[in-house]
Amino acid sequence: MGLIVANIENQINPGTGLTSITDDIKFTFVAHALHLNVFAEKDEATAATLQNLVDKLTSVNLLTTIAQPESTIDADDWFDLLPWIGINRYISTLTSTDGIPHAFGLVYPLSPFPNDPTQNFGAPANRLTQIQTNWAADINQDFDTYRYDITVEGMDVTDKPNPQGYVKFTQDSYTSGAVGEKQKTDIIGRRLLATFNFQTTAYDDLAAGAANDVTGIRTQAVAFSEDVKIGPYKPFRSWTQSPFHRELLSGTAGIGTQLDLGHFLADYGWMNNNTARLGIDITAGNVKVETIAGVAEATRVYPVALVR
Repeated sequence: MGLIVANIENQINPGTGLTSITDDIKFTFVAHALHLNVFAEKDEATAATLQNLVDKLTSVNLLTTIAQPESTIDADDWFDLLPWIGINRYISTLTSTDGIPHAFGLVYPLSPFPNDPTQNFGAPANRLTQIQTNWAADINQDFDTYRYDITVEGMDVTDKPNPQGYVKFTQDSYTSGAVGEKQKTDIIGRRLLATFNFQTTAYDDLAAGAANDVTGIRTQAVAFSEDVKIGPYKPFRSWTQSPFHRELLSGTAGIGTQLDLGHFLADYGWMNNNTARLGIDITAGNVKVETIAGVAEATRVYPVALVR
């Protein structure tokens, strides 16, 4: 049957206050990418940043049933992840003119190859049933009149009768209490593709004379039954031989940067084109990401795994 593009929600208003909205996404085809587009208007003639625009959407959960998240990711982290995995993201040109429309777009990679629907991956029909979007309250002089759309694309089950799995983000959000503290994050899935991280203190945040490793994450590793097999490695400034795709921007804006500089992706084979060597086999279980703090602060660690 070929590519299917299905509209799930169109121009939904999340309101002005703190709220959580659950939308049904039970699709009857194999989905390889989910698209969430967020629209807003500038509130008053004041300067505001891309961070201000995106902060309205705090996090997104994919669920199998109510209150049982299958996958969880903060909106900031999701937005910053996309260029690392070769997905163009939309960012409208920011202005300080009251009432001017603004927007940003997010793509959730249900397949490890979200840009190639022919690859035999994706969420099976009827597997995911809901998407939960969590919204912050409007902030005066930032943006208001928010709306959002949700669409999903995939292939008919006759084209993909037995998909090999789909992408799951397991969020571990915590605050380390001391330098050198170790946090162990459980990994759920069949193959480990990557670990995506947010650290409040990134390298570019360091003060004059600061040591190079006093960032939120000093080192990270992957351990099988407490036996470290990958690492320890430091937060990489660049960590993949896959081309870094520039973001798609409208108007005359320059190339966009990350929302902040605290993210990095450790790629364990997500970028492999050879699907037989996609990521690392973790079917034996008891696999954890071990993260050592460089400073005591808030950190988010996301093992990215292929599940069935």
